[in-house]
Amino acid sequence: MEASAPAPVKNVEDLFSVKGLVALVTGGGTGIGLMMARALAAAGASRVYIVGRRVDVLQAAASSINRPSVIVPLYCDVTSRVSLESVVSVVETDVGHLHLLVCNAGVGGPQVRPPVPGVTGLEEWRDEQMAVRCEDFNATFEVNSTSVWFTAMAFLKLLDEGNKREGWGGKGAGVSSQVVVTSSIAAFNKSAPGGWAYGPSKAAATHIAKMLSVVLPTWGIRANCICPGLFPSEMAAPIVQAAGGSMTGENTTIPLDKTMVPLGRMGDETDMAGQILYLASRAGAYLNGNTIVVDGGRLVDWRCVDSPSFQEVVRLLRLGVVPCCSPADLGDVGQARPHRDCRLCDHMTSLMPC
Repeated sequence: MEASAPAPVKNVEDLFSVKGLVALVTGGGTGIGLMMARALAAAGASRVYIVGRRVDVLQAAASSINRPSVIVPLYCDVTSRVSLESVVSVVETDVGHLHLLVCNAGVGGPQVRPPVPGVTGLEEWRDEQMAVRCEDFNATFEVNSTSVWFTAMAFLKLLDEGNKREGWGGKGAGVSSQVVVTSSIAAFNKSAPGGWAYGPSKAAATHIAKMLSVVLPTWGIRANCICPGLFPSEMAAPIVQAAGGSMTGENTTIPLDKTMVPLGRMGDETDMAGQILYLASRAGAYLNGNTIVVDGGRLVDWRCVDSPSFQEVVRLLRLGVVPCCSPADLGDVGQARPHRDCRLCDHMTSLMPC
């Protein structure tokens, strides 16, 4: 017997509503994870668990949303199966099911500046790379990709229960339980801007989402992936500072040079809210295996280190607009490269178009 067709949407608000949804967001205390949690809570989710390793940050995030009956902060180390299972037990006891799992936790990993043609010697660059500990390189994959797989596996039974409780996941069904992976446009950038572990780890995360989208529909569960560009977050904080933006969570426009982002600005909270509400609501119910790039066009116009935007960051550093251990050591703008011992310089450079 064929399932009946879902009723047509009579109200556009219903199309993007997540009323009654139960969601869990890893890395939900700051940045993109917090943006998603806020959006889900504002759009009617009945429970949004935000998990991470810094309990004080999670509690502050929950207070900022100020919906204590909806936002639940929980400690979780996504690289630990024991920690993941502990959170699963809490959710089982609390509500007993899950509709949306957002694997958002991530780290930047070790940063080593890209070579500057005609300036950086082979041995110099090789030595900088070899100075990175294998443990630090591997830890980037542990958080950014390995944890995605095990987080999804840990919560599968709860996602399945979410489908069963709502009558979702069968033929003809509209919405169904889902895993959303937060990856990055760095997954597609072959000319790594410094995060030599970060890009490959995000490429792995993106591919994990694709593999999940093939296997999880066996049980009526979907998987999709969001690849953000520059958004206000801890990893992008130096660029936010250099652009005169705020990290206070205010939904303000942070302008950027169009050689960095063709749309001339950083993504904001509304941009990210739109992505997660689209995926989580009836509007995106037919999406499975999708990779949504939300970057203002940055990926298609990624430039090299001699771009005007790179030189502008160097100029700001030399002027002391953002702190630097020794701005004078940056040298002439035409020969710009980050100060060897300044992590901030290296981090800013790593986020520049390359």
